[in-house]
Formats: sequence, C-alpha cells, structure tokens
Amino acid sequence: MKLFQFNHIAWTILMIMSSLCAEAQSYIDVSSSSNPKRDMRLGNTLLNQGYYYDAGDYFLFALSNLEKGSMNYRKACYGMGMASLASRDYSQAFTYLKEVALYTPETRREKKKWRRLQTNLFPLIHYHYGIAAKQTMQYDEANHSFNIFIESYDGKDAEDMKSAAQVELEGIGLALLKTAPASLSIKPVQGVNGIYNEMGLAVWEDELYFTSIATQSPLDVGEGQYSLYIQNEDENILVNGLITEPSRSIGSVAISDDGSIMVFSECLSEVRDNTSQCHLRLATRDDSTWVTKPAFSEAVNHENFTSTHPTIRQEDNYYVIYFASNKDLGKGGLDLYECILTDNGGVKGPNALHSVNTAMDDVSPFYDQFAKRLYFSSNGYPSLGGFDIFYTSEDSLSQWRTPKNIMRPLNSNADDVFFRKAQGANLLDESERGYLISNREGTTFYKHSTSNDDIFVFDVFTFDFEGFVSENRKDGSFPLEKSTVIIASLDSLDEVINYDTLMMEESIEFKTTLRAGRKYKFTVEQEGFSKDEVEINTAGLSENAIVQHNFALNRVNAKIVGIARDASTKEPLTKTVVKLIDVSSGAILSLRQTSKNGSFSFDVNTANEYRLEFARESYFMHKISAYVDSDSLTQGKLSINADMNAIQKNQAYTISDVLFATGKSDLNARSKEILEELIVTMQENPTLIIEMGSHTDDVGGDAMNLTLSQKRAEACVNYMIEGGIRADRLIARGYGEAVPVADNSSEEGRAKNRRTEFKVIGGL
Repeated sequence: MKLFQFNHIAWTILMIMSSLCAEAQSYIDVSSSSNPKRDMRLGNTLLNQGYYYDAGDYFLFALSNLEKGSMNYRKACYGMGMASLASRDYSQAFTYLKEVALYTPETRREKKKWRRLQTNLFPLIHYHYGIAAKQTMQYDEANHSFNIFIESYDGKDAEDMKSAAQVELEGIGLALLKTAPASLSIKPVQGVNGIYNEMGLAVWEDELYFTSIATQSPLDVGEGQYSLYIQNEDENILVNGLITEPSRSIGSVAISDDGSIMVFSECLSEVRDNTSQCHLRLATRDDSTWVTKPAFSEAVNHENFTSTHPTIRQEDNYYVIYFASNKDLGKGGLDLYECILTDNGGVKGPNALHSVNTAMDDVSPFYDQFAKRLYFSSNGYPSLGGFDIFYTSEDSLSQWRTPKNIMRPLNSNADDVFFRKAQGANLLDESERGYLISNREGTTFYKHSTSNDDIFVFDVFTFDFEGFVSENRKDGSFPLEKSTVIIASLDSLDEVINYDTLMMEESIEFKTTLRAGRKYKFTVEQEGFSKDEVEINTAGLSENAIVQHNFALNRVNAKIVGIARDASTKEPLTKTVVKLIDVSSGAILSLRQTSKNGSFSFDVNTANEYRLEFARESYFMHKISAYVDSDSLTQGKLSINADMNAIQKNQAYTISDVLFATGKSDLNARSKEILEELIVTMQENPTLIIEMGSHTDDVGGDAMNLTLSQKRAEACVNYMIEGGIRADRLIARGYGEAVPVADNSSEEGRAKNRRTEFKVIGGL
C-alpha cells in the first residue's frame, strides 16, 4: 500500500476544490469482485486518488471476505482506517486503526512477518492511530500512541514526523486544560447549510457571503457546481456574473471594509493530483452589482500553484491581501502569503508570512480591522484536533507575534476554519457575533456526522437582569419610582468602558440584558436620596440565567454644589472630573463631570466629612475638604468653588511637603501622598513630560549634595513609575546647592533651599 500522507491533502482538498469530488466519490460503479486482494488494490488506488468513500467501500468488501485476525485482514483494516480518517469519520477510523496499532503477534514467524509489514506498508500506524484517537477525544490512547511513534519511528522523514507527533502531544495538553465555562453560544446558521460542504465565508455588515452547491439532495458526480450566495434577511441570493466558464467555480471570497472591492478565488472544477487549482480574482462594486476586473499578476496566480482563501486588510491608500497558497516560497503544504493592492490597481508581492507558517497547512486567513488581529486555521500548531483557529497580531516592529490557539468553544476536536466577524464602513464597534466553518457534530451531513463542513454562527450568551428599587425607612422598605439607573461596563481593571442610562419614570423595576464574561456596575440614584450600587460579574453564569437585585435608597437632606473655575481668569471649566470621597472610609461615593457652566452637584448626608477631588486636562489636580452639618448649609446646600491652576510649560513648581531627613533620600508617608496627586495630574494629562528636580542647602560638600539631590529626585521618579506613569515621561535631575532661592546664611533660608520641584518640559 502506498503511504497516504493525509496531513497535507486530506482536509485541504475539501477546502479548495469546487466539485462533487470534494465529497470523495468517484465515477466508478462500486461493486465487490469477491476477490479481497483485488478489492484492496482498488481501495488503495481510490484512496490515493482522493475518493475516500469509494475506497472505504472496497476495503469493506475485502474485510467481509477475509479471515478476521489474518495479516491481510489487518491490511484491509489499515486501508479502511485511513479512508475513514481522510473522510473525517473519526470514530470509524479509530475502530479500524486500533485493530492494527494494538496488534501483538504471538509466534516468532508472525512477529517477523508483522515487522516487515509495518516497515513496508504502514510505518506511520502509531501516528495515524494517535490522530484518530485524539479526534475522538481518547486522549490517553492518543498520548500513548504518539509516544510509541516518537520512540520507534526511524524513517527517512523521522525528524519531521516526530516533530509533528510532538505537536499533536502538545495539542492533547491543550485539550485537557481546564477552561472557564463557555461564554459563547455556537450553532449552525439556519437556511444556509446543505448536505455538501459550505465554503468561502465572508461577512460584510448584515450580509453573509458563502459558496455552496445549495442542495439538500444527493447529486451525481459532475452535476453540482459551487456558486456564491448572499444571505440577507434569511433569503439566499445567488451572485451572478463573476464567473462565466462552466468548468470553474468560486472557492472563497473576501469583501473590503469599505465594501468597494471583492477578492475571490476562481477554481477549476477538475481535480488534479488530489487538489484543485484556484487563482485570485478582483471585483469592484457597481451599485449593487459586482464587476470582475484584471488585477493579480502571475507572481500571485501561477499556473503550477493554487492561490485561495483571500482576506482584505484595508489601509488608507492601499489594500493588503492575505491568502493561502502552495507556492514554493513557503514551508510546506498550504502557507499564508500577503500582497499589496495599490489604489492604481498595481500589485506588490507576494511575500510569505514565514513567522506564522508551519510545515503543515495554514489556511483561511481573516484580518479583523477592529482588533487588528490576523486569524487563520492550521494543523501545524498544537490543536484540539485537526485544524484549529489561531490568531496573531503585529508588534511595534510590524512583526507577527507567536500565534495563539483561540480554544473552546470556537475550536473543537474536529476541523474549524474560516473564522469571520462582521466588517463594514457603517460598523462603529467590534461585533460580538461571528462565524466559522466546521465539521463538528451538529452539521447537516450526507455520509456521516462529521463528513461535511457547515457554517456556524457564534455569539456571547446573554442574561436577563431585573432590578427593583425601594426606599429604606424606619418602618420598612417602600417602592420608589422615578429613579435613574446607570449601567457601566467594566474592564479587567474595573475601569469604565462605556455606560447606558435608564430613566425609570413611573416604574419601580427595570430590566436589561447582560453579556456573558463581562463585569457591570449598576448605580441607582434619585434627587434627594443616597445612591445604591452593585457590581455584577457574569463570568461562569449558565446560559439563560436570570440575575436579580434589590436596590435600597436612603433619603438625604443636603447637597454640595459649586463651580470649577480657572484660578486666574475665573472662567468656568467644563468636563472637569469631580470625585466625592467619604473621608472616614476613603470610599469614592460618586464621580461626575462638570456641566457646560462648570457646575457640579452631589447629594450628601449631614454630619459627615467629604473630600472633593477635581481633575482636568492641562490643570493641576485640586482637592477640597468639607464637613457637612446644619451650620454649614444654606437652604440645604453647601456651596464650594474650586479654583484650578493651569499647568504652565517650563515653570518650576515647588512641592513643599515632599521632605527628606537630613542626608537621606527615603520618601516618607506624607511625601508619597503628595506625589500621588502629581500622578493623578499626569494621568489626566497623558502627554505631559516633567523634570523632577531636587535641591539642597550648602551644608556639606558640593559633590555630596549633588549626589544626594540626584538620589532624592530619582526616589520621586521611581515612586511615580510604580504608580503607573511611564518612565519616558519622567526625568530625574539633582541640582545640589547650585540653584538657591534664599540666603543660606540663616536656617530659614536653608530650609527654603531644601526643596523638591517639578517642571513641565514637554507635552502641552
């Protein structure tokens, strides 16, 4: 039996060919000859030609006429197992390959004959059996088989094959990892999937592009042709005019972010050497019609190679086309390439993505314009089984980072390819919904449950949240209407990503939808009442869970009101961030922005001390403390004006409370507190660059004072770096006694000279 290297062709053929041969049937009228040797020869021939189902039929004919347990029986089992593996009938492949992989001959004669068979006919049995075991999630069996293969295989390609087996072992490790509960729902797209493979997926705004034979009934070989369809509002519309020759089909398609161009692969329906030749074509949009244009040169489309699976990355004045090809510039099998399509129609490239490609097959790239990520599928990296979806992104030097496995539930133990998310000029934010193609369980199939590739849609789970609002009183809780609900989405650092506001009007309850794997902060407030808050983390919640919370508000009897102003001009400052902090607990009670006239207002309780912190771009942070009691109120209000100082470039500002013990450079607690305020100012002004300068009096030698002042300046800078300020925004400089501001002849003068200053030197 000729060794069947299914890794590079078995699944790939299903992706890039465009005829019913993709369903692995031949033109042969399959019937048993009652001659098992002849049936096995026919099975081997069909297997190596890519007709896996017909090959399997002949191996089954042979098995039915062979003595179970004989050497020929095991040869037929191996052929049947390989035909099953190539047609992705993983369970059947596992059953038949197990008969061969676990066979232990008993007699000396059987052992000698078996060693000869293994060497000549199936030296890769333990590798292939490991693949079948892994794809049926028999991980212990797969692990054992791959390790046997690594220890025993000594073929000419031993280095490459052992490396491939090691990758599969690493994939088993991924499959056994404990992961967080799935936050995604994934299911077949309704109204699209037929009994043959769906391919060539693209999503543009609300349109789903795909290629399909579009039938639910079996066809004879040569009857079907893959065509391009658009699903819009549950209707599948055939796209005509892109290809006129009946011998060609559309393999896959990509739409640019602005919707102006399409790149698609045009494939010969005729299969040669287990593959179908595909070339890239360009089309432009003319109103609602796509018109094919000449574009790609022979460097991209060569008669001896296939180029397919395009995706488009849109830049300001050009497009980057990523695609898969078996050109001889890559590492092996199908590799990923890029070329540039300029605005005048010229093409530069192609260049192989060497840092991404593997020695196996790397296919179906997709560039996400929002996330700036390149997704692709590969069987050359550690995977959960077969082809998995991976992603990578460019670093600061425009080099691709090491690809990462996207893991379950988007990847499975079957083949998972053509990861896509919605793109489009009218989409303002990254879509939560996406699509992929897979032969996982749940497909609409013709032969067996994992034989066909279908389009699946995925979206994050959603949960219903129900909130109820009441007023706390001495004699119990009472329904409270007309509250305002603020729903904030938080990131992993509990920073607000975005928020929505609900006005409850006459209602005492509200409902909203939460997405899985997210953190939310709910704030309910009403004029004259203290607010109530709760944080909700939806990670780990089961699908269709309902989350409820009772919000209880306390009536308050005071307000803090005021205006944020420029200290020099007294002009009001809009969009100033104001924090209300409870001094006793340190808790942030509320966070507001000043209005167009610079005003702010907080509901507070009496007999309590508060601190207000003001922060605004181009201004220093400002703090005001206020104790609220009946004596400080006028008509129930405490009025405060916050006069904020604008930051001036190249002006030195003395930080009077950043103090050091004589001869020391250690920061005390008060010094750190003052530096925290400067950290906030720099956070509110992310472009500022400052010089932190330290000065001494003239006590001690010049060199000693210069060294000491440098250490003190560095101590301040290091503390601010620890507080989250980038090092390239801070410069430490010690001046020693060189720049006095007072006479060193008196203690009072020397005290003034011992100072820490900062100066804004860039960024405003």
